[in-house]
Amino acid sequence: MVLTVVAVGAHAWFSGTTGTETRRPLLPVTPIAVAAWAMLIAATGFLVAAHRNRLAVLMLMGIIGLMVSVGFNHFSAPDLALTQISVEVVTIILLLLALNFLPNTTPNESGALRRTRDAIIAGAGGIAATALTWTILSTEFPIAPISDYHLANSYKGGGGDNVVNVILVDFRGFDTFGEIIVLGIAALVIYALTEALLSSTVRRRLLNRGYEETQAGDAHPLMMVVLTRVMMPVILMVGVYIFLRGHNSPGGGFVAGLVVAIAVVTQYMASGFAWAARRQRYPYHGIIGAGVFVAGLTGIGAWLAGQPFLTSAFGYFRIPPMEEFELATAMGFDLGVFLAVVGAVMLSLESFSRLGYRAGTETSDHAMDIDPSRDEELTPAAGEQGKVI
Repeated sequence: MVLTVVAVGAHAWFSGTTGTETRRPLLPVTPIAVAAWAMLIAATGFLVAAHRNRLAVLMLMGIIGLMVSVGFNHFSAPDLALTQISVEVVTIILLLLALNFLPNTTPNESGALRRTRDAIIAGAGGIAATALTWTILSTEFPIAPISDYHLANSYKGGGGDNVVNVILVDFRGFDTFGEIIVLGIAALVIYALTEALLSSTVRRRLLNRGYEETQAGDAHPLMMVVLTRVMMPVILMVGVYIFLRGHNSPGGGFVAGLVVAIAVVTQYMASGFAWAARRQRYPYHGIIGAGVFVAGLTGIGAWLAGQPFLTSAFGYFRIPPMEEFELATAMGFDLGVFLAVVGAVMLSLESFSRLGYRAGTETSDHAMDIDPSRDEELTPAAGEQGKVI
C-alpha cells in the first residue's frame, strides 16, 4: 500500500508543475527550534531501535507527543497543543494498563532481509511525505486558502472567535458528530472484549500469572491518595472553565472532556478500582449514549428553524443583575462531545481496571476511608480474590 501511494505521488510530482511556483519566505531558525527538532528526531530514532521493548516504546511515544504539542504551540495553535497534551496523558495511562497483561518485549518475527525491505519502503514514504509537506508550506498559491473563509465567517456564521472550535462544532460539525460516535463504539468494543476475556479460558490464565513476585509494598500511597482527592474539585473546575471558554478562546468540549477524564482517572490510580467503582453513580455506557443523544438533539433542533442539520444559532441575552452575554446552540453540541469523550475514556479505563481486579492484581476495597464499614462490600466471585498490589 505504501509503495502504491509513493508511486502514484511520484508520478504526479514529476509530471506536474512542481518547482515553478512562487516561494514563500522561510521563518528564522532559532536555537530552541533546532533543539526541539533534534529531540524529536532522536526520540523517533530510539523508538525504531528499541521497538521490541513495549515499555520503552511507550515512554518514547510520550516524548514525541510532547514535542509535537510544543510545535503546535510554537506555530500559534494552542487548541491543538492542549488537545495533544491531554490525549498523551490519557493514552499513556490506558496503554500502561494494557501493557500490564502483555509481555515486556515483542517476539522477533521478521528476518534481516524483511526488515531491510521495510526500512527502504518506510524511508521512501517518509521522504515523499516530507517533500510534499515542504512544497505546500513553502509555496505561495495564487488562490486564497480556505482558512481565509473560516477567519472571515467564524464569528458572523458561528458566533465564536475561536476559529478551531467553530469549525469543529459548526462548519464541520457533522464530521465531529461522526467522530464521537466512532469513539463511543471503540470504547464499547473494549468493554465487550474485556467481558469476553473474563468469561473465557483466558480468565484462568490471568488468575495464574503469579503477580506476587512483582507486587509493590504499598497498595495506595497516602500522599497520592490525599493529593488526588484534594486536586479532584480543582481539576473539575478547570475542565468546566475550559469547556465554557472554548467558543471564543482555546478550549472546548473535547479538551474539557479529556481533562475531566484525567481527574477521574487519578482516583482509580490512587485509590484502586474497588474504591472508585463503588462510588460510581452513572454507568459510562449511559454517559456515552447521553453525549451522542445531546449532540444529535442539538443538530435536529436546527430543523425547527428550517435550517440544515447542525446549523448553529446564537444571540445575546441579559439576565439581571448579570451583564449581557452570548448564548450559542453550539454549546449544546459541545456538551455532547464532552460527555462522549468522558464516557469513552472512562469506559476503556474501567474495562482494563476490571480486568486487573478480576485477575487478582488489585482487591483493596478501602483506601484511606474514615469509616470503611459504611461502604457496601464488594464480593468478588469465588476464586477471584487476590493479593493487594
